[in-house]
Amino acid sequence: MKRPLILAAACLLASLAQAAPYLPEQLRLRTTVQPSLDLGIAGNTMYNPRFFDGKIYANQINAGNACFGRYPIGSSLPEMLVNHTTDNTFEHRLVAPFRGANRSTYLLGSGSAVASTTTFTRYNYDGTSPVTAVTPDTQTPDSFDWVGDDTIIYSDYTSGNRKRLYLATVVAEPFSVTAKTTWNANGYVTTSVSTRIRNVRVGEAYSGYAYYGDAGQNTNPNFYALNLATGVETLVGNLGTLTGSGSYGLWTVGERGGFLYVQTTDNGIFVYEMTDATTLGPLYTNYTKVQLDAVTGGSTQYFGLDITAGGKKLLLGGLAGQVFELGGASVPYLAEELQLRVTVQPNADLSIAGNTMYNPRSFDDKIYANQINTPCFGRYPSGTNTAEALVNNSATPLLEHRMVGPFRGASRFTYMLGSGSALALGTTFTRYDWDGNNPSSIDAPDLLVAAGFDWVDNDTIIYSIYTSGNRNKLYLADVVAEPFSLTINPAWNASGYVTTSVSTRIRNVRVGGVYRGYAYYGDAGQNSNPNFYALNLATGAETLLGSLGALTGSGSFGLWSVVERDGYLYVQTTDNGIFIYRLTDATTLGLLYATYTKAQLDAATGNTGAQYFGLDVSVDGKKLLLGALGGKVFELQGRPPVSVTPSGSNLVLSWPVTILGQVVQSSPSLSTPFVDLDPQPAVVVNGELNTVTIPVGVGKAFFRLRKP
Repeated sequence: MKRPLILAAACLLASLAQAAPYLPEQLRLRTTVQPSLDLGIAGNTMYNPRFFDGKIYANQINAGNACFGRYPIGSSLPEMLVNHTTDNTFEHRLVAPFRGANRSTYLLGSGSAVASTTTFTRYNYDGTSPVTAVTPDTQTPDSFDWVGDDTIIYSDYTSGNRKRLYLATVVAEPFSVTAKTTWNANGYVTTSVSTRIRNVRVGEAYSGYAYYGDAGQNTNPNFYALNLATGVETLVGNLGTLTGSGSYGLWTVGERGGFLYVQTTDNGIFVYEMTDATTLGPLYTNYTKVQLDAVTGGSTQYFGLDITAGGKKLLLGGLAGQVFELGGASVPYLAEELQLRVTVQPNADLSIAGNTMYNPRSFDDKIYANQINTPCFGRYPSGTNTAEALVNNSATPLLEHRMVGPFRGASRFTYMLGSGSALALGTTFTRYDWDGNNPSSIDAPDLLVAAGFDWVDNDTIIYSIYTSGNRNKLYLADVVAEPFSLTINPAWNASGYVTTSVSTRIRNVRVGGVYRGYAYYGDAGQNSNPNFYALNLATGAETLLGSLGALTGSGSFGLWSVVERDGYLYVQTTDNGIFIYRLTDATTLGLLYATYTKAQLDAATGNTGAQYFGLDVSVDGKKLLLGALGGKVFELQGRPPVSVTPSGSNLVLSWPVTILGQVVQSSPSLSTPFVDLDPQPAVVVNGELNTVTIPVGVGKAFFRLRKP
């Protein structure tokens, strides 16, 4: 059954449709952020990570390791980094932006446990100019959350007072934090927890309440709701027996969309339905520690959870400086959902001739756009045509590359890697500095010209061969950044390569997403029944997955890229569109899910019938890249999901805050054209959502978004 393109809203009978939390088998790792790695310092405990305004706030604690960073959701590229390794007074238990008019002006950090600092700290939005303010009662604050634009609720780290929750007024200029006496003259309540509160979170559907639990307690830890207007506490539930030691136990209790997420350090996450703000319903699902470790890659314990509005993304703080952003398994767009997000043209930015864009790639929420024949390449943030780095190799044929991408691991924002030239039969790989300068080339194993490549892990690549007579080979090689070297990896055999079953050539090889133990490729330059395959990266064993039947095309043509994302296999051709299959497992093809015909891709991209030379799909499956002639790389996305919520005599439409510049359209029927609302409603940012308010009319109306 096709998924609906738009959301239908019956204006007089509109209802709130809350998406249910993911089931454990749906969880996927979206990205891992590591401010310690980005700062070049030691990793340590990531404590109480948070989502705000489409950003991740990742905070590291412990003596000599204090730091934090801000990252766009879905990206491991930091917007801001703060290193406090030399000053323990600026170790924070949580960092978040201010609210209201100061949401993009200042950040707030809670006081240090290492130095027993009894202050909150205000930073400029770029992380500079820390200013401290002493807390009410000179207590060491632990975690906090915003109750309103100028009010926070926070837990107490001071020994003997760890059962308290404070309410305080925060003034940005001049910076101050003072007791708020709504509950009582003290400005705090002493809760019923037996040991301590690690985290306190204001609800979403039940925003009049804050939620917390009894940390450091393995025997029957309770969790509670606190009425923010009165300070009255209600026992909500109990977790029974837990395990763990050190910093352990029930850590975070967060409500999103009427579901309560109860997170522990050692025993996973329990997700309950709620009957109302203070009444627990049945257990909806449980993410066990084993299941979370399988998704994240593992952490001894998890120190904090956050969930975006609507429960679509989760954050977990782990050890070794890692914060994990999780999402759900993505379902590919239907062809009619595709729309152009941006077109990038490094040749135009360099004022040189446009030519074939070859094997574009998506890494770290960046577009790597590579042109051959008239060699050049550029790196662009996803969604923008403003280049971060441009390299003009048009006068250097040996530096024509068949693919360009960043290094991985610690060097992922230090160096880029380009594969060897077909134009001059250059048998080298080339390392560039992150800004595109200082190319350094070394010979490839066996002195063969490399074509497409992909990273198997942080220091290993798999690559295909362009050299005539060897085009059905796949090589495995180890890459060292400094000093730059690339050598045979003998995991499969002493030769370091396998000869595949393709009849002609491999244009591209891609490591899987869910099935990262496999690489995928197909038989290019073959119009009669081209096959596509999976290769076991541990053994080098090949499995035939399927065949595309009869294709059309000439010149550089045929089956080009085979990409697996979230258990779906995208099989891309130059002249016949993209075929998307469900996979039953890593080596078993399921049913055809969708087809993007060449005509449909041309309609979405504005391409005039030229061929497409490479596909990539972002890690979250939400963005597609296509390389074409004329120096153009197209980034495609789907129409943003729109939610409808009744609000008195109005409807509130909402969609993710990360999706900008959309035009709201409506239609009285799915069989009639959609038209732009005139005037367009004002967009108001509410947490992680863009919202617009529309008066209720008579009868039905259907809404969707259009990118202008």
